[in-house]
Amino acid sequence: MWYVTTASQPSRTDSLSVDESQELVLWVYDPETADASELNRTAIRPSQSSQKLSKLFWNLGQDPVVHTYLKKDAYYSNEHPNLGLWTVTVPALSEDIIINIRGKAVAFQECFVLDTPFIIPRPKQSFSSKEGDISLCSPNNSEIFITWSACFPTTAVLLSDFGTFYTNDGFQTYQEIKVPSDALTQDLSKNVTDVTLTDNGILFLINGTIYKRESNRFLKLGTEHKLPEAKITGIRSRYWCSSIYPVQNGKQLSTLVAWTSNELYLAYNEIFNKIADTANLVKSLDFPDSAALSIETVSYDSVPSEITMLLICSGCSSSKLFYLAFYSEDKQFWGLREFYLPVARNSVSRMIYLNSALSCGLLWNNESIYYTYKNNTTNGFFQVAGSNLSLSELSNGSTIHQIILDYLGNILIKMKNNIFFYTKNELRELIQLPVWINRMKKMVLYLNPSASVYILLIDGSSIYRQTYPLEIEIFSSTFRSEIYCSIIAFQHNMDFNVYYLDKGDKLTFWSQIVFEENVDISTYLKVYRPDLLLLKGSSKYEIARGICTKNEKLVDALGKFIEPPMDLSSQNQFTQILRSMENAADHETNFNICKSPTTFTFYHEMDYTLESNYTQALPSDVVCLKHNFTTYRIPGKFMWNATAEDKIAYYDWDKYGCLMELHYEQYFQPVISMYDGNKYVRRVETNFILWELKGRTDYGYTSSMKEEGCLYKAQSWPMMLNESKNSTLDEIWGPQIIVSETAQQPNEMYPSSLEKPQSRAFGRRKEKETSEPSDSGSVRALIAVIADFIPGFSFAQNSTDEGLHEQYQILNMTSTNSIVWATSHSGIYVFRVRILDPNYSFCDLKAFFAVRTYGIIERSDLSTVLLYSFLILCIFWAFLILSYFRYKKIFQELNYTDSQTSLDLQED
Repeated sequence: MWYVTTASQPSRTDSLSVDESQELVLWVYDPETADASELNRTAIRPSQSSQKLSKLFWNLGQDPVVHTYLKKDAYYSNEHPNLGLWTVTVPALSEDIIINIRGKAVAFQECFVLDTPFIIPRPKQSFSSKEGDISLCSPNNSEIFITWSACFPTTAVLLSDFGTFYTNDGFQTYQEIKVPSDALTQDLSKNVTDVTLTDNGILFLINGTIYKRESNRFLKLGTEHKLPEAKITGIRSRYWCSSIYPVQNGKQLSTLVAWTSNELYLAYNEIFNKIADTANLVKSLDFPDSAALSIETVSYDSVPSEITMLLICSGCSSSKLFYLAFYSEDKQFWGLREFYLPVARNSVSRMIYLNSALSCGLLWNNESIYYTYKNNTTNGFFQVAGSNLSLSELSNGSTIHQIILDYLGNILIKMKNNIFFYTKNELRELIQLPVWINRMKKMVLYLNPSASVYILLIDGSSIYRQTYPLEIEIFSSTFRSEIYCSIIAFQHNMDFNVYYLDKGDKLTFWSQIVFEENVDISTYLKVYRPDLLLLKGSSKYEIARGICTKNEKLVDALGKFIEPPMDLSSQNQFTQILRSMENAADHETNFNICKSPTTFTFYHEMDYTLESNYTQALPSDVVCLKHNFTTYRIPGKFMWNATAEDKIAYYDWDKYGCLMELHYEQYFQPVISMYDGNKYVRRVETNFILWELKGRTDYGYTSSMKEEGCLYKAQSWPMMLNESKNSTLDEIWGPQIIVSETAQQPNEMYPSSLEKPQSRAFGRRKEKETSEPSDSGSVRALIAVIADFIPGFSFAQNSTDEGLHEQYQILNMTSTNSIVWATSHSGIYVFRVRILDPNYSFCDLKAFFAVRTYGIIERSDLSTVLLYSFLILCIFWAFLILSYFRYKKIFQELNYTDSQTSLDLQED
C-alpha cells in the first residue's frame, strides 16, 4: 500500500490561508512487515523495511501520481531513491481535498501497490501555551462535543469536561487548547457551552459571550466586533463545504452564525453583522401582531446560500409552535417554510441539514428525531424498522447524544449509552446496529470523508481513534432479516460538482439503474429553482431474466429567451443563473443497506468571460505586435473636449493587450470570441457596440442606418448621450436598454422588467468595473464633437426617413458595417466592446482591444517647406556665383598662357 503523510512544517503563529499548498511524502509499505508507527498512521519517515521496498519498486519503474477526486487534476511526484520515498506538492483547495494515489502497474513478488485514498489536511496551526495556562472545559458531566471544518474535516476541535483539544490530521495527533490564567476566572474556563472553528482560530461560547483563541492571543468579541457581549445562546459554522457553490461575482457566503433568543448575526470574513431580530420578523413574515417569536436554534440549510432558523411562536395558536424561517444570502430575502410542529416540553431542540439539492433536514430533541425532506413536503418522526418503540425505549432509557451525516447520504445516530441507529438520506425508518463499544466508555463519532466514520475513545485525558466499519455493521444487523438491497447498480455521468451554462447552452445527463424485477424503483431529478430551466427528458426500460434496467436521459438547457411569467427583475437573472440538481433513486426502506450511493448533487452556474481573440479569430492580414512604449500622444482637437494641447495617454499592456496594426484605408470589423477561462466557447454573432476609452472621436462607420435596413432612426451615441446627461458611458447604452429600429413604433423596447444587470468586468484579464473617461461633465461636449464629426447628425426628432443617413454605430458578424479611420493622420485607438443583446448571455459582456493605424504620409508645414526651399536656392545661387568667378579666373589664366605661347612662336 501507499503510505501518505505531510512533510513536517514549522509551527505557525500567523493566520492560515484557505488555499495553501502542502507537500505530501509517499512511500510503499507492506502491512505484514510494517513498523507499528506505520500501522497506526503516525510515521513521519519510512521504516527500514518500507525504505528497502520503496527502493525496489523505484528500480522497477514505480512512479506515483496524485489524482484529485472532484476536479480530476493530476499532480506528479519527485523521486528520492536514496531516501526510499517520493514527494509531491498539492494545493490544499477546500473544494478538492480528497485524493487518490495511483502507481504504475509494477509487480514485485507477485504483488502490486494498492491505490490509496487520502485527505489533504490544512497546514497545522500552532496554539502556543505557557506554564500556568488553564484549560477550557465544558460543565461537569457534560457530553463530549466535537466539531470540524466543513472544507477540511481533518481539522477538528473536541470539547470535554477535562479540556479542549485541536487537531489538523484527524486526531492522529492533537494538542490541548489553553488560555492565560488571567484571561478567565476558574468558573468561566469550566463553563464552555459551544465551540466552533474559524480560518485563523477557535471561537468559544462562555456564559453567553464569545471568546476567540488565535495562535498567540485570547480575546473577547464584543461591540467592536458588532456582537453583543452577553446573552448569546449559540454559534455555528457550516457542516457542508460551500466553496464549490457558485455565487454572484463580488458576493460571498457567510461562514459563521451566532444568535441570541431574539437576534441573528452572520459573519463574513469573521466580521459579524446583525441580519434580523424577531420583532422585525413578525412583520416581514406576516405573523399575527400578537405573536411573540424566539430563536430556538439556527443551522445552515441544504442549499448553501440559505440559513434556517427554528422559531418558537407564542400567540400563534393555543400552544407554542415551531416554525422554520429561512434567509437567502444571494437574494437577501426572508421566507417562511411550509412547516409547523408543536413544541416539546422540557427539551432543547437541535437541527442539522443534509447534503441535498432541496432543503432536507433533521430536527431532534433528547428522545425523538423529526425528518423533513424535499422542501418540507415529506416529514414525520423516525421509527425503528419492525418496532413501535421509541429510540429511548430501544436503548434502555438513554437519550440522543450525536447525529453524524456523511457525503454518501448515511445518517448515524449515537445514543449516550453508545447504542447506534442508522438510516439513509430521505428514508423514514431506522435500523439498530450491533453494539460496538461498551456503554460505560466515553466516546464520540467523527466524520471520515474518504470512508465512513471514526470513533474517538476517551481514556482519561487521552484520545484514541478507531475506524468504525459502518458497511459491515449494517449487513450484520440485517443478515437474518428480510431486508435486502434491490438495486444492483446505479450509474450516471455527472462527474463534476459544478457545471457552467449560459443562455442557449445545453448539457446532457444520463443515469442508469439496474434492479430486480417486480420492485417499484425509478430515478428522479430534484431541481432547485426549476423555473430557470428548460428540461427535456426521455427514458428507456428493459427487462431480461428478472433484471430490470432503466435509462434516463435529460437535456438541461437555458433558452435564448425567457418567457413570462418569470420575473427577471426580482431574480437578478443576468448576473446569476444558479440551480442545484440531484439525480437520485426513488428510495424504499431497504435502500439503507445498498452499498453504492444512490444520490449525487451538483450545481449549475454561468461564468463566462469575453475577450478579443487576436491570434486566431482575427483576419489573417491583421498583425499583432507588442511594443515597449507605455504612453502615446493624442491630438487635442480630436478629443471629446477639444483642447489646443495634445493629450498624453497611458497604455496598459496587461489590460488592453497588443496593438493591431491596420492600414488607414482598411475597413475594420472586430471579431469577438467568448471564453470560459482559457477555453474557447464560441464566436459572438450578436450585436455589439464600442467606444474609444481615451476620448478620441476621429473614427467612423461605413454603413448608414438606411443601408442596414432600419425603418426608424437607430440608437447611437449622440442619441444616448443626449438622453443621459449625468451618466457614465457604461450606464448609458447596453443590454439594459435596447430599442428596435425595425419596430412599428420607434420607441418600442424590450420589457421594462429587464433590470440593468450588475456590471462585471471581462477582458484579457479581470479588472475593476470603471469606464474611461467617467466624468459625466464631458457628456455634452462629446455630443457636440460627434455632431461635427458625423455628417447629417441632428438633435431634431426624425420622421421615417429623417436621420437614416446617419452612421450606424452597431456592429455584428453578419453585417457589412465596419470601422473607418481618419485619413489625415495615424493614431492609437483603445476600444471597449459591449454586447447589446440581453438574451445572448446572463453576463454583461465586455472586452478591450486596441488598434494603431499606419500608411499616411504626413504633410510638412508650409513655412518649413519655404525655409528649406530658400536655403536650397541660396546654396544653388552661391554655387553658381562661385563657379562663375572660378571659371573667370581659370579662363584668364588660360588666355595668358595662350598669348605667351603665341609670342614665343613668333620669335622663333
